[in-house]
Amino acid sequence: FPVESSLPEVLHNHINAEVAGGSIRNKQDAVEYLTWTYMFRRLLVNPTYYHLDDTSAEAVQQHLLSLVDATLDDLENAGCLETQEDFHVSP
Repeated sequence: FPVESSLPEVLHNHINAEVAGGSIRNKQDAVEYLTWTYMFRRLLVNPTYYHLDDTSAEAVQQHLLSLVDATLDDLENAGCLETQEDFHVSP
């Protein structure tokens, strides 16, 4: 049986650490960060597990952006980071 990524359960911790470390400075950086993860590889192979119905490039990009938006909103609401209007984030 395939092993799926556990990143979705701890995505907030990873994104927050990458923002604090300076690797993620805006939403696009966060989306690009996700494309280098095991979760992204599995997303394309087993999209249903990750709640993705359409595997077109546009749909995958939108799914990743939705994950990033929700995660950054949660982190901002928790006082962990600030998101500026130009989509830049800072610890």
